[in-house]
Amino acid sequence: MLDETTRDMLEFLLETQFYEKRLPGLGAVVEVGGRRWELALGVSDVTTGEPFRIGDHYRIGSVTKSFTATAVLQQIDRGRLGFGDTLEPFVPGIPNGERITIKHLLNMTSGVPDFADVPDWLPTVEGLSFDTADTDWPQQRKVDVMRSRPAAFEPGVRARYCDSNYILLGLVLEQVTGKPAADVINGEVVAAVPGLACTEFPSVAKLPDPHPAIYALIPDSRTLRELGDMNPHVLWTAAAMTSTVEDLLIWVRELADSTLLSAELQRERLTPRHLAGRRAFHRYGLGVQRLGALVGHSGMTPGSSCAVYRYPAEDASVAVVTNALVNDNIISQEIALALMRALYPRFVDG
Repeated sequence: MLDETTRDMLEFLLETQFYEKRLPGLGAVVEVGGRRWELALGVSDVTTGEPFRIGDHYRIGSVTKSFTATAVLQQIDRGRLGFGDTLEPFVPGIPNGERITIKHLLNMTSGVPDFADVPDWLPTVEGLSFDTADTDWPQQRKVDVMRSRPAAFEPGVRARYCDSNYILLGLVLEQVTGKPAADVINGEVVAAVPGLACTEFPSVAKLPDPHPAIYALIPDSRTLRELGDMNPHVLWTAAAMTSTVEDLLIWVRELADSTLLSAELQRERLTPRHLAGRRAFHRYGLGVQRLGALVGHSGMTPGSSCAVYRYPAEDASVAVVTNALVNDNIISQEIALALMRALYPRFVDG
């Protein structure tokens, strides 16, 4: 599959995306069977001109949700929690909380209000840096916003992507285990998958070294603004984790094949619902995106975007990382899908 002609095609496609989107740096890896193609373009730092490196550490944004969901599913496997358990006993006062179940939260069908839609949840920040103590970005601030807003829809009626679901799951996880969510995810999920040496739910705002400088591309799509570090409590169990491309390629195999969950829960994890407002092949399982035949997740945080997907039937995986956020689009997802579409045009039919 990854012959010279195919490699040339992938290189042309990635270079086109890189220049069209005016990114500082961009990297991608495609693995098919035992063969591999990779390419890094641009710079890690626009001031020094240091080349972009695929092997660096990156914030993985909402890929964190796949780790959080796995930790919650492990508690269900162990009998500490059930799909039908309701939210109200864990986090009282959320609209419809007495009818919202753990499964509703996992598959984005809860209808819980999205705290991210309300500017008031943000503590005071200087410039575009989110590295501030500000009472350590308490999750209570987000919960208060959720309590103050009407439900988006009745539980189970539709699936709508919403970060609030995974903040609430983090709070449930802490109550069920009696431990900080970060400790559960690091100790029972990350540590349980061989090879995830560079993945963590961090306790500090600074990315591990080596890492690129990160940038926001101002809406005119010409001006880059460098951003600072990010307190991991900002997006917490919805989007706080850091990793590397190599680790993400290991993790996406776990999502597709599962060594950590029972066969029954793995089937549940991969059973998707269509996401409202998205294209027909965009569906969501339990902490996983199902894009046609692909399994994986994408994510973005201020200054970063990444995506990792696997096509199990073809033993193929793709990972994309960049050190810029462009107009709030998950550009890494767009590029990953373009690369996979070039190899397997009918993956959307899966």
